[in-house]
Amino acid sequence: MSPAGGSWHSVFEDPKNKGTFPETKDTRFSDNTDWDTKWKEWAQTAQRLKDSNGMQQKLKYHKLHSRTVQHLSIAKQAILQLANEQSALATQLQQIKADNKILTNEQLKEKINTALYGENVATENTLSPNKVFDATAGRDRKGNCDGPAKDNKAKTVMAALVCVCARDSSNGIDKACNKHLTLKTQWTSSTAPQNNVMQELRKLFPATGKKQVTAARLASLISNVKAHFTASDTSALIGKLDTGAACSGSANSWLCLKYTDVHQGAENTIDDISWIAALNQIVNDIKDHEESVAAVDSIGRQLSANTEKAGAFIASIEQYTQAQAAVSTTANPKPAQAQENEQNAKNACAQHSSNKTWIDEGCKWAGTSETDEKCTADESKVKEQTNAAGTEAGAAGTTTDKCKGKEQTDRKSPDCK
Repeated sequence: MSPAGGSWHSVFEDPKNKGTFPETKDTRFSDNTDWDTKWKEWAQTAQRLKDSNGMQQKLKYHKLHSRTVQHLSIAKQAILQLANEQSALATQLQQIKADNKILTNEQLKEKINTALYGENVATENTLSPNKVFDATAGRDRKGNCDGPAKDNKAKTVMAALVCVCARDSSNGIDKACNKHLTLKTQWTSSTAPQNNVMQELRKLFPATGKKQVTAARLASLISNVKAHFTASDTSALIGKLDTGAACSGSANSWLCLKYTDVHQGAENTIDDISWIAALNQIVNDIKDHEESVAAVDSIGRQLSANTEKAGAFIASIEQYTQAQAAVSTTANPKPAQAQENEQNAKNACAQHSSNKTWIDEGCKWAGTSETDEKCTADESKVKEQTNAAGTEAGAAGTTTDKCKGKEQTDRKSPDCK
């Protein structure tokens, strides 16, 4: 809403199609390059307020409909400043939206499911083997669970769990994850593990109550997992490796997941492992989300504060102009004061039948003798009293004492004037 005059609409109106306000700047204003980013918003505002009734409704809504031109002129300056602030905040909001860093629950769920299972599963009760592991399975357990950080066939969190915990069909160990439990299903490791193998492993971990997923919480969980890796000068692994050199799942090698290019002195680190990297990316995405949400909240508070400022200012406009009027009145006394002084003088004159005390009451003698009752208000004295309003009463009393009892001829002395 603008307190500006209605003529500003014509700037944005299409001269060839009256009543329309194009959102693209007219070539007439090509030199006004600073208008480029604001023209669309201005044109939309002009479109909304194009009819006088709409403008009056806006003025009424903002309690400006009864304000004078002077009020609106004062309001315009303050509102322009707030409008510039609001425009800058709106630009920030648009940029946050364009950055697309605020996640919905569904988007976050998809990211987490993909890191865990290789796809955004509809239900965790049904997992696809060729999504959990690389589409092409290794010839054996070693082929599926040994390899470089980025190209290991165990590319998801569930795949890592299978390599570390699943019972192998060939002389397999069945108590790697929990020594108190015996696994019933077996993994024929020359193929990708079937859903029943993965479901048995998933159920080894009790479900917990729903908790908010924050960047800090997820980062803490990742850190706990990374702490279980051990490194040598040839590899890094998670799980248990016995006397053998490969994570084959047999009694002499045990169950593990090994990365051959992550070791002491190597350029790759545990964070380069595909599923660890995927989880770390989610942490970064959540951080961006949290920062963006915090920025939006901050902007929202600033917008609300500016709205309150505008409301408070509008409410105070009339008080301000009244105060200005009061200052002007103090500098120029009311004409009514002169009228009041003149009337008081006339009333005083009416009480006298001789010229003995008339001068003290702001009168002049118009009679032809000492007893003629012709006493009238002395305009010069009335003016003098008006200009000297507020003089202490004692000063007037002094002149009265000096003139009291004197005849008309004596009252012409300087003390009686």
